[in-house]
Amino acid sequence: MKPMKLTPKTEAQALLLDAWTLTAEEETIPLTACRGRVLARNIFAQYNIPVVRASAMDGVAVNAADFADGKKPDCTGWRPGREYSRADTGDDFDDRYDTVIPIEQVEVLPEGGLIFAPDTDIRPGMNVRPSGSQVEKASLLCKKGVRLTALDIAAIGMGGYGAAPVLRRPRVAFVPTGSELVPIGAPLARGQNFDTNSLMAALLLEEMGAKPILRPIHRDDPQAIEQTLNELLPQADIIILNAGTSKGQEDYCGRLLWERGRLLFSGVAAVPGRPMSAAVIDEKMVLNISGPALAAFYALDWAVKPLICKHLGIPVPKRRTAEAELTAPMGAPPLSMCCMLRLQRQGDRLLATPLTMRGPGSVGSGVLLTADAMYATIPGQEPKGPGDTITVELLRDIP
Repeated sequence: MKPMKLTPKTEAQALLLDAWTLTAEEETIPLTACRGRVLARNIFAQYNIPVVRASAMDGVAVNAADFADGKKPDCTGWRPGREYSRADTGDDFDDRYDTVIPIEQVEVLPEGGLIFAPDTDIRPGMNVRPSGSQVEKASLLCKKGVRLTALDIAAIGMGGYGAAPVLRRPRVAFVPTGSELVPIGAPLARGQNFDTNSLMAALLLEEMGAKPILRPIHRDDPQAIEQTLNELLPQADIIILNAGTSKGQEDYCGRLLWERGRLLFSGVAAVPGRPMSAAVIDEKMVLNISGPALAAFYALDWAVKPLICKHLGIPVPKRRTAEAELTAPMGAPPLSMCCMLRLQRQGDRLLATPLTMRGPGSVGSGVLLTADAMYATIPGQEPKGPGDTITVELLRDIP
């Protein structure tokens, strides 16, 4: 395969977004399945709520005319369903009554009669919600393009809907490759490693709004990998081949992209995951990302997430950030480097300790994946040292 120079990460992002366009399709699904989905059309209320009127609080519903002009009738002989009725919050009540008196201002006698507090104010329409005061028929409840939350879905339900039109999720296939891989939970022998990337990718893709298509582990067999690619091209919108990106003797995936498609780039100025490549094959986006877990995470984060968001017509979500003070030096290579950080509060300061797999204080990849925050360096920036403040992206809540 012809070598190519490293493509800057921002340029690689632009190439991916410009090269891939997928027409959004609509599907209608039950509200119970709508959380996190993107609404395809505006939703308007089908009914007034309340339909006629409802009580605004727990109390008794009376006819205000019985108290007109300051009258204070003896209500000890009143009976429910005759001179008054009970009216709980949100409930409809008999049309004979037009006013609700808070239950806190009423003593209900054993026989059903009432005694009102001396200072009870009784006016027509008091504590009554008119028709449509909660939801007005034909009013806009939820705008298209919104990624639905539990509250949005509840609002749509209030509009009289049991299902909603949403955009079909882009289908993203993930193919783990490597003769050394075994499924999670299998006995681990010498020279083997667990396929944790498939699990991580599936969960991340779900969060991004995609529908993952997971394939079983593929051994380092170029014919088998190409056959799987051929099977996935009609099924998936994006195909991710995991591993086979570098210069090893069994790295077939990068060569496959070069031979089969319109290559966008081969090698990106971002670490970990520098050997990543991407191509358009049969109008589908195919990416070959590195095998190490952090490299796979970083590629999914900066390369795949923007593609999914573009298809769904939503902005790329931004993580919460915090200002943190470095406790150790952090390199500034001439490319974008994903630095994982451990955070610790010290008084009113937030301290950030870089985690590294090389050099003094190095940690394993398992520890890297449990970092509290991340920081992506910018090519050409000055190196950061102890005491410098940086803006970190939070990966979890910090007590």
